[in-house]
Amino acid sequence: MSVEYDNIFILRYMGNKNRLLNFVVPAIEEVTGEGDTVCDPMAGTHCICYALKNRNKIIANDIQQYSYIIGRALIENNTETISKDEAEEELTGFYLKNQKENRFRFFYENYTDTYFAKEQCLAIDSIRYAIDMVGDKYKQALYLCALMHAMCKVQSTPGHFAQFMPKEHQRILPLRAMDVWEEFLNKCDDFRKIVNNGMENKVYRTDYKELLSNMDDSVSCYYIDPPYSGEQYSRFYHVLETVVKYDNPKLKHKALYRNDRFKSGFCYKRSVESEFELIMKEVSERQSSLVISYSEKGTLPLEKLKKLSSRYFKHVDFRQNSHTHSTLGKGSNNIKEILLILN
Repeated sequence: MSVEYDNIFILRYMGNKNRLLNFVVPAIEEVTGEGDTVCDPMAGTHCICYALKNRNKIIANDIQQYSYIIGRALIENNTETISKDEAEEELTGFYLKNQKENRFRFFYENYTDTYFAKEQCLAIDSIRYAIDMVGDKYKQALYLCALMHAMCKVQSTPGHFAQFMPKEHQRILPLRAMDVWEEFLNKCDDFRKIVNNGMENKVYRTDYKELLSNMDDSVSCYYIDPPYSGEQYSRFYHVLETVVKYDNPKLKHKALYRNDRFKSGFCYKRSVESEFELIMKEVSERQSSLVISYSEKGTLPLEKLKKLSSRYFKHVDFRQNSHTHSTLGKGSNNIKEILLILN
């Protein structure tokens, strides 16, 4: 029977588990009790953590700033909410001020007629300026989540930020006419309620290896959802990294990538096995459970992953589930999502 887990959709994301909550979350619940601590060292959009939040204490992490902001909004935050009405009251004055004075203008100067139309870039800058005027860090994070969602909804792309489409392309003309401010305000209403578990959940922004080395034995279960392929996440979401940091980075190549993109060892055949082994060794030594999401077409062959699991854990439970997987603007494929439950 399907369970309705807590979920707030923020952005379309490679490997996102929003549609697989009923496959992944029960596996974590099987190896944890209510109130136990669950740690996700590479949390992405934090949808698994958020689905578990009303049951467990959460420690989450991701190397990317945009993911950290999502975690701050949904995981650390237990009290603050926003709404469309509140956003209009709190932000409109600052939004209009930047429209006139261009105090924040990075997107207008660098991204006009690329991923966004000129007016959309000015709106992004102005919303970002208004958010900077908000005093509470959790409300800032919630507003940034709404802004990221709006940007992803109007982007002139095949569905990601690895490349943009020509401004005259018929497919994107309706997207370039969309109002970023309106989409932003409408999304704010999705954050009128936030799960409050009454626990001191923590979100970090660091390399997962550093996080694991500093964890104590209080974590009952680690959940990891590493990259499956050779595609680097930083290539597809660099624009979101820039809007949350708003640090005026140097941009390069036609796609206007940041000059500091993170690259994961899970994306390379030469290093993926050692990445998995490091995690398994660390978790097994702490006598914690480990749940792994992976793909039948992952960079590390499943037989090697199973063999490695058996080296570090006594019990290896292997499950699979077919689902439709987005292929980044190239359509979709039916693939098998894999779960390994190790303890």
